[in-house]
Amino acid sequence: MRHSAPRSARFIGSVGVFLLMVGSPPVSAQGPRGAEARVLERALRLLPVRPDVPIRIIDPELAPAPDAVRRLDAFMVRGPDGAIRRLIYLNRRAAMIEDAMTGRDLSVAILAAVIHHELAHLHGAGEPEARRLEREFFRSLVFGGRVPLDQGLQYLRDLEQDRQLRERQ
Repeated sequence: MRHSAPRSARFIGSVGVFLLMVGSPPVSAQGPRGAEARVLERALRLLPVRPDVPIRIIDPELAPAPDAVRRLDAFMVRGPDGAIRRLIYLNRRAAMIEDAMTGRDLSVAILAAVIHHELAHLHGAGEPEARRLEREFFRSLVFGGRVPLDQGLQYLRDLEQDRQLRERQ
C-alpha cells in the first residue's frame, strides 16, 4: 500500500497494492543503519508487541523487480514453496519512509501502522482484515496522543476514503 504523510496542510490520498513476489528475495535488502535504524526503532516502539521477524530496507533499484518494488511501501515475499517468508521489506525510496526520516511523529506513526499491517498478513490476515487492523492501530495512536490530533484524524479520513474507493471497485 502507498502511504504518505501530509505535505504542508494537506494529505496525499493512499492507493495501494499488497504484493507477494514469487521467486528470489531482493538481494540488496539489509538491516537498517544510522538514521534509518533510529526511525525504525521509534516506529517499533509504537507497536503493541515487538515484531519477531526481521525488517529490511531495500533500494528498489537494486531489487530483482525494481518496477514492482517502486510501487510499494512495504511487502513480503513468497518462497519457492509458496509460503510467505517471515521477513518484512520496506522500500527505502517510498514517500512513507522519506517522510518518516524527517522524524515527525505523524510520519513515524504511519510507518508503525504499515509494519502493523504487514505483521497482520504474517499472522494470516487477508488484505481487508490487515487494512482494518492498520486503521484500528493508527486510531489507537491518535487517541492515545502519540500523533497530533488534527493530522491523525485527517490521515484516518484518508484511510477511510481509500477503503470506500476499494469497496466500489
